Amino acid sequence: MTRPAIGPESIDDTHSTPSIEDTGERVLTTLRQNTAEVVPELDLSLFTPERTLAELGCNSIDRADIVTMTMETLGIVVPVHEFHQGLDIGTLVEIMRKQL
Repeated sequence: MTRPAIGPESIDDTHSTPSIEDTGERVLTTLRQNTAEVVPELDLSLFTPERTLAELGCNSIDRADIVTMTMETLGIVVPVHEFHQGLDIGTLVEIMRKQL
Protein backbone atom coordinates (compact mmCIF):
# COMPACT_ATOMS: atom_id res chain seq x y z
CA MET A 1 0.00 0.00 0.00
CA THR A 2 1.43 3.38 -1.01
CA ARG A 3 1.08 6.34 1.29
CA PRO A 4 0.53 9.87 -0.06
CA ALA A 5 3.60 12.08 -0.12
CA ILE A 6 3.96 14.41 2.83
CA GLY A 7 7.11 16.27 1.82
CA PRO A 8 7.43 19.70 0.16
CA GLU A 9 6.58 18.22 -3.21
CA SER A 10 3.06 17.51 -1.93
CA ILE A 11 2.31 21.13 -1.07
CA ASP A 12 -0.40 22.66 -3.24
CA ASP A 13 0.60 26.27 -3.78
CA THR A 14 -2.37 27.07 -6.02
CA HIS A 15 -4.01 28.62 -2.96
CA SER A 16 -1.07 30.75 -1.95
CA THR A 17 -1.46 34.13 -0.32
CA PRO A 18 -2.33 36.84 -2.86
CA SER A 19 0.48 39.25 -3.64
CA ILE A 20 0.41 42.92 -2.72
CA GLU A 21 -0.21 43.69 -6.39
CA ASP A 22 -3.19 41.30 -6.51
CA THR A 23 -4.81 42.72 -3.40
CA GLY A 24 -4.09 46.28 -4.53
CA GLU A 25 -5.69 45.56 -7.89
CA ARG A 26 -8.71 44.05 -6.15
CA VAL A 27 -9.13 47.18 -4.03
CA LEU A 28 -8.63 49.49 -7.03
CA THR A 29 -11.17 47.56 -9.12
CA THR A 30 -13.72 47.61 -6.29
CA LEU A 31 -13.15 51.32 -5.68
CA ARG A 32 -13.55 52.04 -9.41
CA GLN A 33 -16.78 50.00 -9.63
CA ASN A 34 -18.29 51.70 -6.59
CA THR A 35 -17.30 55.13 -7.89
CA ALA A 36 -19.04 54.34 -11.18
CA GLU A 37 -22.14 53.25 -9.27
CA VAL A 38 -22.27 56.38 -7.10
CA VAL A 39 -21.32 58.81 -9.89
CA PRO A 40 -22.47 57.13 -13.13
CA GLU A 41 -21.72 60.18 -15.25
CA LEU A 42 -18.02 59.99 -14.35
CA ASP A 43 -15.59 59.33 -17.20
CA LEU A 44 -13.74 56.29 -15.79
CA SER A 45 -10.73 56.98 -18.01
CA LEU A 46 -9.99 59.80 -15.54
CA PHE A 47 -9.96 57.34 -12.61
CA THR A 48 -6.22 57.08 -11.98
CA PRO A 49 -4.18 56.51 -8.79
CA GLU A 50 -2.77 60.04 -8.71
CA ARG A 51 -6.17 61.77 -8.79
CA THR A 52 -8.47 62.38 -5.84
CA LEU A 53 -12.16 61.56 -5.80
CA ALA A 54 -12.82 65.29 -5.32
CA GLU A 55 -10.86 66.05 -8.51
CA LEU A 56 -13.17 63.63 -10.30
CA GLY A 57 -16.18 65.66 -9.16
CA CYS A 58 -17.26 63.55 -6.17
CA ASN A 59 -18.74 65.62 -3.36
CA SER A 60 -18.24 64.71 0.30
CA ILE A 61 -21.35 62.51 0.43
CA ASP A 62 -20.29 60.70 -2.76
CA ARG A 63 -16.82 60.10 -1.29
CA ALA A 64 -18.22 58.76 1.97
CA ASP A 65 -20.58 56.44 0.06
CA ILE A 66 -17.78 55.19 -2.20
CA VAL A 67 -15.41 54.47 0.70
CA THR A 68 -18.14 52.81 2.80
CA MET A 69 -19.35 50.66 -0.10
CA THR A 70 -15.79 49.62 -0.90
CA MET A 71 -15.06 48.61 2.68
CA GLU A 72 -18.31 46.63 2.81
CA THR A 73 -17.58 44.87 -0.48
CA LEU A 74 -14.05 43.97 0.65
CA GLY A 75 -15.20 42.99 4.15
CA ILE A 76 -12.80 45.37 5.88
CA VAL A 77 -12.98 48.15 8.44
CA VAL A 78 -10.64 51.12 8.24
CA PRO A 79 -10.62 53.56 11.15
CA VAL A 80 -12.07 56.94 10.17
CA HIS A 81 -8.91 58.76 11.26
CA GLU A 82 -7.03 57.01 8.40
CA PHE A 83 -8.99 59.06 5.89
CA HIS A 84 -8.48 62.75 5.40
CA GLN A 85 -9.41 65.17 2.69
CA GLY A 86 -7.19 65.22 -0.33
CA LEU A 87 -6.09 61.56 -0.35
CA ASP A 88 -5.38 60.40 -3.86
CA ILE A 89 -6.91 57.16 -5.12
CA GLY A 90 -3.58 55.33 -4.89
CA THR A 91 -3.29 56.20 -1.20
CA LEU A 92 -6.89 55.12 -0.58
CA VAL A 93 -6.10 51.80 -2.23
CA GLU A 94 -3.01 51.31 -0.07
CA ILE A 95 -4.87 52.13 3.16
CA MET A 96 -7.59 49.63 2.32
CA ARG A 97 -5.20 46.98 0.98
CA LYS A 98 -3.44 46.85 4.33
CA GLN A 99 -6.70 45.71 5.94
CA LEU A 100 -7.10 42.66 3.69
